Parts: sequence; structure tokens; C-alpha cells
Amino acid sequence: MKKISLIALTAAAIYAFSGCEKELPYPIDGVKRGVLIDIARIPGSNGLLEAGQTTGNYQVMLTIPEYQGDYSSLDHAQLLAVLTGTDGVTSARVVVDNITSFPQKIDIDIAGVYGKFNLAGPSSGEVLYFTANVVLKNGDVIPGWSEHAGFNNRAFSGWRVDNRAYSYNVRYPVVCQLNLDDFVGDKTIDDPDWWEDSYLVEVEKLSETELSVSGLFEGDADNNLIITIDPSLHTVTIEKQVLVVADKWWGAGYTNFSLEGSGTIDACNGKITFTATASVTQGIFGEASFTIYAN
Repeated sequence: MKKISLIALTAAAIYAFSGCEKELPYPIDGVKRGVLIDIARIPGSNGLLEAGQTTGNYQVMLTIPEYQGDYSSLDHAQLLAVLTGTDGVTSARVVVDNITSFPQKIDIDIAGVYGKFNLAGPSSGEVLYFTANVVLKNGDVIPGWSEHAGFNNRAFSGWRVDNRAYSYNVRYPVVCQLNLDDFVGDKTIDDPDWWEDSYLVEVEKLSETELSVSGLFEGDADNNLIITIDPSLHTVTIEKQVLVVADKWWGAGYTNFSLEGSGTIDACNGKITFTATASVTQGIFGEASFTIYAN
């Protein structure tokens, strides 16, 4: 193998402190005490938007964390959509009002949401977020997002909700439609870290959620690499698997060269990119990135 060696990793932490006085771009005397509302995507629902598409299963859950305690000051919540366009400009619209019971599941009408922004539907490169506004009984509105401060309640991410970290928003990036058939056949793979080269591999579609890659390491791999795809998130997973059984690269003593990792699919530009950690029975090698190109 061209470039693979046992490595020892060391870590160093460097802290830099500097202080300055600076005027904030917004007044701080208007800060009000609100009610914390957690918002999270419901597992199994779509985690991405496709360019030009307004259909799909988009669901979020609004919950008031137990740590909040008394929230009798709350009158109702609002679901706030926050859209960052391809020009980098961010704006927000209330899309669901008068939410009074918690936990509350909300089915999101993507067409209706984009209609609030006077848009027909998602465009590639946009990012759509959802967060919660809090409306108090005295009429005060505590925004989940504002132009100057960004997303509210980021400091509470250490709180726990349903055995996970508190979530102050749900993010939906806009991607292109995924067609795994685009990646089938003889394809180029970039392998700059370990093989220091690009070469051809053969990709076979096993199902709508699995690809098999043969010819890794310019044919030196004994077994195919199986890539598992989550179409709802455009992510890939490499479960730990043995690629090279023999000790052909290192001499006697090293066996079962395996890969394990994860990555993402860029359907707009036809790329599957993943980072994998290599190991053998006797220890761990380094980490490297790979990219498979559709064209």
C-alpha cells in the first residue's frame, strides 16, 4: 500500500484569552424572562428538503423541559420558520400560532411555509430552520430567532430532554433529489490519504439503501466495501468491515484490515464523501477521507 503506517495520536489544548470592550449591535435593557421550549425533529420524518419539492413527511415536536419548572407566565407558543436564502440573507415568518399544549406534535406544510416567504418552493442551497416564539400572558413576545441575536436559548444546550441534549431549532438543508443509480457502474474514487491517488472502482446498487464498492485500493482489497445510505438525511454509514484479510501490505503480524466511518451525499454535485478509520486485529491505523463521483 502506498501510504499507510501505524500512528500515535497526541492532543494539545491551547487557550487564548483576550478582552475588549465593544458595543453590542442591539440593546440589552430589553431582555425579558421567557419560557424554554424544546423543538426536535420526530424520528422517521424527513430531515432534508429537496429542491423544487414541497411534499414529504415533515414533523417536529415541541416540549417544555422538566428543568423549566413553573411556566404559568406562558400564554402560547408560535412555530417560527427561519429561512436562509442562497444570497445569505435570513428572514423569519410565524407559520403556526396559538400552540397551548405540550408536548405538541406539528405536521409542517412545506408549501404553506414557503408561501409565507412568497416563494413557490425550496431552492438548492437554502437552509430552512424551525424554532419557537414564546408569547407571555402580559403580551411580551420572546422570539426564538431575531436578526441581531440569532437563535435564542443556545446557552441551555446542556439541559436534557428525552435522553438527548436540549434543541433550540430544527434544521432542514435543501438538497437535490437523490438517485442512487447515478452512482452505479465504473466510478472514480479519490483516495488521497492512504493510496495517494484517484482510481476507478465498480459500484453496484444492492438496494435503495445499500451500495457495494469493488476494486478499492486499485484492486488490492479482498472484499467489497458496503455503504449504507439514509435517503431521508442523505448520509452514509460504513459499518466496521474487513477489506483486506492477508498481511500483504505490512508483512507478518498484521491481519484483517478494516474500515468504519460515516459521511454525506451531495446529490447536487454527484458526490459521496466519507471519512473512515482503519484498524487491524493488532491495533488502529489512521483516519482518511474518500470521495466517490457519480460522473
